[in-house]
Amino acid sequence: MRAGLLVVAVTLSLVPALSGCQVGPAKPAPAELRTSAPPWSAPRDAVSYVDKAGFERLPLDFSGPAPYTLKLSVTVDGKPVEIPADIGVDRLRAEQAAVHTHGTDGVLWVEAKTKAERPTLSQFFTLWGLRYDDHCLADACGSLTVTVNGEKAAWDTKLPRESVVQVEATH
Repeated sequence: MRAGLLVVAVTLSLVPALSGCQVGPAKPAPAELRTSAPPWSAPRDAVSYVDKAGFERLPLDFSGPAPYTLKLSVTVDGKPVEIPADIGVDRLRAEQAAVHTHGTDGVLWVEAKTKAERPTLSQFFTLWGLRYDDHCLADACGSLTVTVNGEKAAWDTKLPRESVVQVEATH
């Protein structure tokens, strides 16, 4: 009887090794910048995008020394684009970027490690998983206009505290 129990115990102890079972979440998929038309969801494996955007991975409960918000609106060919919740947030791994979204209201939360750190619009679009440069937003590569509080701004502007940022892209 003891020999039988020993065989069962040894067999059960080998199941995780033989089945490829791992502890914790799977390795994230690589960050790929999309060039498709909207709508655009938040990337599922956000940590890859956090790394690609050049941010440190922060715990979900992190709040920097001077957190702030700003409002972002995006249009493509004059049509509003919904900004999804959880951009820059990886709930599976309990990590986030210094800039991220909680809801679909266009509010960006900036919770950087220092008061001097100012993420850029380009970093945000990388977190979102979208191609973004001085003339393209994903598949819209005609013209790109960025304004901050109604004033024309650079395409890669820093995300200013308590502001309204608008990005208008056309084909």
